[in-house]
Amino acid sequence: MKLSPNIMVSSATDQLWHKMRGDLVRFVPELAYNKLLMCCTCGRFLPQECFDVDHLIPRQAIKLDPLGVRQNPATPTNVRAGNLLLCKKPLRYRGNLLYSNGCNSWKGKHYDRLIREMVTGISFRGQPSQGCIIAALCLGYLALVAEFGYQIALLPSGLLMREQFFNPHNFRPAIPITSQILLGHAVSLIEPNLPMWAKPFSFSFREGACAVGARNFGIIVPVSRDPRQPIAQHLPIAPDKYKLRPSFTTVFS
Repeated sequence: MKLSPNIMVSSATDQLWHKMRGDLVRFVPELAYNKLLMCCTCGRFLPQECFDVDHLIPRQAIKLDPLGVRQNPATPTNVRAGNLLLCKKPLRYRGNLLYSNGCNSWKGKHYDRLIREMVTGISFRGQPSQGCIIAALCLGYLALVAEFGYQIALLPSGLLMREQFFNPHNFRPAIPITSQILLGHAVSLIEPNLPMWAKPFSFSFREGACAVGARNFGIIVPVSRDPRQPIAQHLPIAPDKYKLRPSFTTVFS
């Protein structure tokens, strides 16, 4: 039986919802008794109907992929783009409406065009703008959350990146200089056998940072700890590299 597109989207949303909920409950066990999920950009705890699937590499860029890649069953849209749930609830600051849509729409408005121009090489025909670098930095953060879960969002560096997400035109003061540099090239995306189609993001951790590769460009994202290290969740005293002190700071309601 052939499923309608709406049913397929709903299924993808449900799968992501349960995956992300299960991961978050590891760090916030009390959430097991409710039906809320933390948005990894605004930090609000919201029910499922307030979330929608976001393609990290936006649909506008995915549609430009080579025909052979688009028709390859091993590289469907979700694989080539990477998916995450972002909220769609209006953003309010101190009771006042700041943005009439949620984080999913905010990313679409401020970052998706720039991401498309980067992955298609347009941005690298000259000097990338500061806006491009910030878009790449936020994309790298979201890719880290999609790959390694909520421990990325709950770190002090996660709070910093959540703040940066809502500052699309200027770097936050605490963003390291090394994260304000974008490396990329105007590669022609016509070769259907490139490994980037099946794995659009790569991750290389170093002290206090992760070099995130996204197709044809790379950015260094600040990360407080290596998420591959085990977490001492039940020990009152543990070495710093085994600690995780979640930060749920948010300014939105």
